[in-house]
Amino acid sequence: MKICLVCHKYDVALDDPCCYPLGFMYVSSTLKLQGHEVKVLNYNLWDYDFIEEVKDQDVVCFTGFEEFAKSIVRDATLCKEMGIWTVLGGALATYIPEVMGKYVDQIIVGEFEETSNIDDFPLPDYEGFGVEEYHKRHSLKYMGVLTSRGCPHSCTFCTQICKFRVRSLGKVFGEIEYYKRKYEIESIVFNDNTLNLSKSRFMKICNWMKGKDLEWGASIRCEPFDEEMVKAAKESNCNYFVVGVESFNQVKLDAMSKGIKAESIINTLDLLHKYDISYHSSILVGFENESYEDITTEISLIPRGYNVFPALVQPFVGTKDGKTRLITEEQEEFLDLEFGKYIEAHGMYQFPALKSCNERKEQRANDRCTLS
Repeated sequence: MKICLVCHKYDVALDDPCCYPLGFMYVSSTLKLQGHEVKVLNYNLWDYDFIEEVKDQDVVCFTGFEEFAKSIVRDATLCKEMGIWTVLGGALATYIPEVMGKYVDQIIVGEFEETSNIDDFPLPDYEGFGVEEYHKRHSLKYMGVLTSRGCPHSCTFCTQICKFRVRSLGKVFGEIEYYKRKYEIESIVFNDNTLNLSKSRFMKICNWMKGKDLEWGASIRCEPFDEEMVKAAKESNCNYFVVGVESFNQVKLDAMSKGIKAESIINTLDLLHKYDISYHSSILVGFENESYEDITTEISLIPRGYNVFPALVQPFVGTKDGKTRLITEEQEEFLDLEFGKYIEAHGMYQFPALKSCNERKEQRANDRCTLS
C-alpha cells in the first residue's frame, strides 16, 4: 500500500534540540517494516505541490497539535476530493476525536504501536524525513534519541498520549553507536520527557556516555537530582539541561501536581552552577486563579542568578490549564511582550549555539591562552 505521511511545519527553530519529529519517524519505520511504500512530506525542510505529491497515494496520514489543525483540515479536504483515505493520529486525534473526525476518515487514539513491546520497535526513520538535509542546515551533527516514552507524572499543565514505558539501555546504546558510526554525529539529545526519573538508570546512561566523544543534553526534573548525578553528567560530557521548575512556590507546585519540593529546585540549580552545566528553566504564570498582581509578584520573586524565565501557561489540547485566565486579554498581550523582552535581555530561552566539538575545543584553548 502507498502511504504518505504529512509532517506540517513545527513552530520551533530548525536547530532546536526537539526539531526531529521522532513520533512520526517511528510510525514511518514501522509502516516500512510492515511492507508498505512510504512517502514523507516534511514541511520543516521543504515545500511541496501537495496535490501532485499525493495524487497516486492510497492513504495520507496526519499528526500534530492545534497549530497544525488548519493545515490538516485543508489537506484532508483535498484528499477526500481526490478519493484518498485519510488518517489522523497524535494529540488532536486523541483528545478531540469528535471534532477532527469530521474531516478525516480514520482516527487513531493514543500510540500507533501501543500493543507492541517498545524494544521491538525499529529505529526512527531519519532517512525518510531528510536527516542529511537537517545535518546540512545544522552547525553541528546531532540526533535525537528516546530512552523512554511518556511520563509517569500528571502535571496539570502537561499532557501525554503515550503510556510510560522504558527501553532497555542496551537498545538505546546500540542506537547511539549506530548513529555515531553512520552519520559521524557530534552530539546526542535525549528527547525523553524526563531523563532522570530513576537515579540508577540516569547514572548508567552517564557512565556509558563517558569517553564516547559525544556531547549530550536532556530534560530533567529536580527530583531525583543530587551531586553524584550532576558530577556524573559533567564527566560524561553533558553540556545542557532543560530543567522542569515551573514555580518556586510550594503551594503552587502542589496545585500543579508537580510532586517536588521547592528546596529541591534551588538545590538542582545550585548544583548546575557549581559544575558549570548550562541550562534553562521557566516559571509558569497565567493560571485561571492568578490575578495580574499575583503574576507580577511571582515574577519579582524569581531568585536572582538563575537562568529562569517567566512564561504564560498554554492551553494545549488535552491539558487542564490555560483555557481560562483571570487576567484580561490586554494584560495577557502585555505580559507576552514583556516576557519576550525579559528573555532577550537575560539571554534566556535560547538554546546554546550548536558549535562542533572542534570549535568548542578551540574556544576552550583560546580561553586558556587568554587567562595565562
